[in-house]
Amino acid sequence: MTKHCLFSLLAAALFLQSFIATAQTGTGLEIDNPQQLSVVYTIVPTNLDPHQFETLVEDALSAANIEQQHRDDAQLFLRVEEQAGEYLLYLDFSRKVRYQANGQCFTRDGFVWGRYVKEISDADDLIDDVELLIEEFIELYTEANKLSLSQ
Repeated sequence: MTKHCLFSLLAAALFLQSFIATAQTGTGLEIDNPQQLSVVYTIVPTNLDPHQFETLVEDALSAANIEQQHRDDAQLFLRVEEQAGEYLLYLDFSRKVRYQANGQCFTRDGFVWGRYVKEISDADDLIDDVELLIEEFIELYTEANKLSLSQ
């Protein structure tokens, strides 16, 4: 009887340990097939060239072995606005998110990572800020998805 109880306790402990090990807390940046990412550009000021931003982001992603590909389950949003003569920059990552509430499971699109910069005085500073934010995103994204950066 004692052996059976010890064996049952050991089995239960091993089961709980394996369950806990698989129920890890994530960053929200983890996705299936992370080598492909959809990017949505919204460049509101008409004095800016949207292709400059697209090229900058595409080059940064390509250097990290990530190709831009349309997908509905995960998108990176780059948005530039102008307010009171200064630029506002937003870089946000949205993905399908599953959550539980009141005993039910729901799936929705949700923003899980984002950065913004305000009071950007000129286009050169704006480009520098885009570079900094995309580098930060790529670093966190590649780490979360265990991607190796190209050399």
